[in-house]
Amino acid sequence: MPVVSNTSPILNLAIVDRLKLLHQQFGQIQIPTVVLEELKVDEERPGSQSIQAAIADGWIKVQSVGNQTFVQLLR
Repeated sequence: MPVVSNTSPILNLAIVDRLKLLHQQFGQIQIPTVVLEELKVDEERPGSQSIQAAIADGWIKVQSVGNQTFVQLLR
């Protein structure tokens, strides 16, 4: 089953150097493009390198949202 995450679990676990817990628990994690933007991995922030490594390793996958009507409904 696909697992989709928002910013908080990824960022908070990366800051305390425990991001791999998500990988151990769920395998692959999908995040929307907007979550990647919120994570600001291009900036030198605590946890940024761990998140970049997880994306490079392929277990965090960035995926754009296809159903914009559903996104608007959720807002």
